[in-house]
Amino acid sequence: MGLKDLFAAHGGDVPAEKNSVNVAGMHCNACERRVCMALEDRGATNVVANHETGVVEYEGELEAAQIAEAIAEAGFELA
Repeated sequence: MGLKDLFAAHGGDVPAEKNSVNVAGMHCNACERRVCMALEDRGATNVVANHETGVVEYEGELEAAQIAEAIAEAGFELA
């Protein structure tokens, strides 16, 4: 029995799956915010971007094309 099955069997909410992508070109907090807003506009939640590492973490089930499009519209690219 997987974790999702365990939560469902006990009537609990299944925890959202955490995902991460690497983004090239972020240099500051404003860059981070633009990336976060772009992903949130497409349904991602709990988005956290780190310009120092280039890692963006989020929850939600987005298609790869949605992620790439959001990052590109924010002015960056997947690394």
